[in-house]
Amino acid sequence: NMSDYKDILRECESIATERMQKYGDPIESMQIACDILQKVFQIKLTIPEMCKVLIALKFSREHNEHQDDNIIDAINYLAISLDFERKKQSL
Repeated sequence: NMSDYKDILRECESIATERMQKYGDPIESMQIACDILQKVFQIKLTIPEMCKVLIALKFSREHNEHQDDNIIDAINYLAISLDFERKKQSL
């Protein structure tokens, strides 16, 4: 089954939709995670920084063993970060 990069992007979109239905808005989830880090551990991260941490985690897992999920999730974290930046600029 040969796929091209557009098939991969469609898979990213499908997984993003599934996760949004299950967990809600990803920017809100990231903000809650940032708030927890701040309150519990006194670590202050922005939403784009939180996305970068999660991408680093996915890449560390990918370094151990390739799984498509690692790459798909990293792409989606990049998209969440960009979505946040664009929404912030439009305020």
